[in-house]
Parts: sequence; structure tokens; C-alpha cells
Amino acid sequence: MKVKHLVARMMAGLTLNMFAGVAGAACVTNPAAQPDASFPATLTGKLVYHSYVTYGDGTSQIFLYDFSARSLTQLSKASWGIKDPMNAVFSPDGKWIAFMGVTNNAWNVFMYQLGTSNAPVNMTNSTGATRNEDPKFSADGKTLVFKQNGDVKQATLSYTSAGPTFTSVVSLTNAPSGAEYSMPFLAPDASAVYYATGAGANMGLMKRTLATGVTAVFDHPASLQTYYPIVRADGNVFYARWKDASGLDQIYEKTQDPASTPNPLSLNDCVSNNSDPAPVNGTNYLFFSSTTAGGYQLYMADVTTGQRWSLTQFGVNADSTKAKLGSSYYGGPAANQTALLSQGHPASASASYNASLTPDKAFDGNTTSTRWDSPEGAGVDPQWISVDLGAVKSISGVDLYWDAGASVYQIQTSNDNVNWTTLYSTSNGVAYGHVKLSNLNGQGRYVRMYGTKRATQWGYSLDEMQVWGS
Repeated sequence: MKVKHLVARMMAGLTLNMFAGVAGAACVTNPAAQPDASFPATLTGKLVYHSYVTYGDGTSQIFLYDFSARSLTQLSKASWGIKDPMNAVFSPDGKWIAFMGVTNNAWNVFMYQLGTSNAPVNMTNSTGATRNEDPKFSADGKTLVFKQNGDVKQATLSYTSAGPTFTSVVSLTNAPSGAEYSMPFLAPDASAVYYATGAGANMGLMKRTLATGVTAVFDHPASLQTYYPIVRADGNVFYARWKDASGLDQIYEKTQDPASTPNPLSLNDCVSNNSDPAPVNGTNYLFFSSTTAGGYQLYMADVTTGQRWSLTQFGVNADSTKAKLGSSYYGGPAANQTALLSQGHPASASASYNASLTPDKAFDGNTTSTRWDSPEGAGVDPQWISVDLGAVKSISGVDLYWDAGASVYQIQTSNDNVNWTTLYSTSNGVAYGHVKLSNLNGQGRYVRMYGTKRATQWGYSLDEMQVWGS
């Protein structure tokens, strides 16, 4: 695979596979595809990918195949005004895709809400000062990581009435001048970021532990290009690496330990390129691109057995003049997958400071310029704000964007809006800022912040309250 193509590659098979390591196995020369009728019936999700004649020629388009509906749709449209949209990846809840493309003569990162007529949102808005590529969602869907001018960035997402926006962007790698860091992928627990470094035959994989800043070589064999890391939820990493000096790509698997042994997969064709791995949630299946049929075509394989199925029967590979790359599969929500449950849902409060600072403002997706305020003064506590999720949900986290905080408060849930159970309690709250409450474990249709002591002279004030779960 050409270097110019590589620096634009990305995808994100955000998966929750329960199956761990696979043994190293030899590739197979010109492996036979399994019969169409034996294609696994359990794969009923959606696959997004792009195709083009030649990288950068303006022919790239994004497609979506729905295995349940057996329908193939071109998602990208001329009306978007985006040249060469590519490398789309599903958000963990399957409602959005993030991708890269050119507008205003610059590479930018976009987000597009599936099933709507809305145009994609340009998240980076570059006109040439920055080059933005390789977007991938974090496992919880709250952030995007991407490459910007050779460095790895992480952006916090907020969903407003005008669409998604970045509320903050930080550098994860702080690349030195002239460095080329690309294709980032966060570990499922967000403890580390994997990325490619260098270019050409010198491209290798690194792992950076975010809490300590310690960077380790993950796989960087001499003169064998190694790139495109995809991390499964169990921590195993899939990526592409040259087979030898011939420059043929093979797909490898490795545990999260940098010292572990890289294992080439038996799904590889020894005499063809095999790249862009996209693992499937809860299975040992993996989508990938291979040149077995001449040009890059899409396949699905069993990681453990090496059995391969061509996607030709679904019409995906019909146009043999175009390469099909950058696949990402969404199979539906997993049991332990989190989603934003509260945005836009009915809200109520014990009281509001005035008619414009009402509880709905804390659930409108705007974390900076709209808010709920409780009354001020003595003798008005306790005060609370709650949201109706519409049905009983499993609650795993709450984010509080305080404009004026609480020193003593609880997070509570209820099934009937009368009887409340405390999920979280603190007597050491903050005066302002973003508070992230993770690893909560409860259920309820209603979720509320119940404040009993303010941290400021003002009332309780929340720019946004986000409830996460499934």
C-alpha cells in the first residue's frame, strides 16, 4: 500500500469482542472464498467504507451496506461540497459517522448524522493552516482522536441544537517539529493511545500511556512498514505490517503488552495486500481489504480459522475499477456499551432563578452558553434538577458542567419520580467546572442532581447535565 495512501487511512471497529488471542499462523497463497450461502447469518449490522480509483483523484465516495435490509447506499453527496470523503467510522451508538475530506482546499474532520438530510458538520474548519485526518471515536463516544499536522489530538464532543462541536482539543503526543504521528486509536479504557510514527518503510507503531506520558515501541521492525492500529475491547490490537521487503501488507494481532509477540493471521493472502482490519463486536469475525481479486476488495474472515468470505454477493465489490477500503462495522448496542441518554429529554427542577434559566437548558447539548439556575439566597436549599429518560435505563455515568457548583449533593435515580435511590454522594464538590462521575451502577427512568449545600454564593447552576448508560 502506498505511503501517500497510508497517511490518510483510518477506521475504528469499536468492538467489544469477548474472544482474546489467536495463535500465529502462516498466510495462504490465493485463499479460496467460502460459499456465499455460508456467510454468517449473525452479521445483521451495517458496514461503512469508501471507494476510489486512485487516492486523491476526487473519486472517493462513502458507502453504507445494511446486512439486515440487504441494501447498498452511497452516503456522500455532491451537495456536501466535500472532495474525497473517506475513512468513515461509526460512533459507538451507530447514530453518527466521523470521516475526513477536503473542503476549502484543506483536509478536515467531519461528522454526519445517519438517517437525516442534514449536511455533515465540519469539526475542524481548517482553510489550510492545519491538515486534519484519521478520526476515530473513543469507546464511550465522548471524544474523537485524530491527526492534526503530524500530531495526535483528542477533542471532547458536545452535542448542541446546532449539531456536534468540540468543546476542547488537547494534544496526546506533543509531537516534535517535523514528526509524523498518524492513525491514532484509543485503548477501550482510554488509558493509552496507539499510533503510527514515521513514513514509508520506517513507519512503525507506538503506544503512549496517557497518565504517565511513557511511550513504548509497540511494533517497529526494521524496514517493514507497520501501521493502522485497531484496538479490540479486550485490549488486543489488530494492524497491518509488511510481510517482507516486497512491501505486501499482512494483518497482525498482538496483545496490549508491547513485549508480546506479533501474530500474523491465517486469513492473509501471501501474495496479495491485506489491510484495514475492522473487528466485529462479540465475535471472531473481522472485515478487511485485500487485493486477492486484483484490486482492493472487501472481505470478511474468521480470525481463528482463517476462512474468508467475499462481499461480492452484496454488490459491495461490483465496480472492479475502484478500491474499497476503510471499512467500519456497527452491529448494534452491546450490553456494556454506553450512550448519551438524557439530551433533549423532558426536564424538571425544584425551582428556577427566572423564566429563561429553566431545567431544559441543562439537557439541550450546549455545555457553555445555556444553563439552569436555582434560586439564590438563604433558606432555599435543598434544590434539585431531574430528567425523564422515557423508560428505565441502566445508568453508568453522569457528567456535570457546573457554572456554579454544589459542595454537598447526590445523584439519585427513580422508577416512579417519587421514591429515590442514591447512586453517588459527595460532601466535597467543586465551585465550577466539568465533573465526570464514572463507573456508576444503577437503574431508573428519572435521574436527578439533589443539592443540599452550595459551593458558591449563587444558586446551583448547571450548563449541562449528561446521563450515560444503556
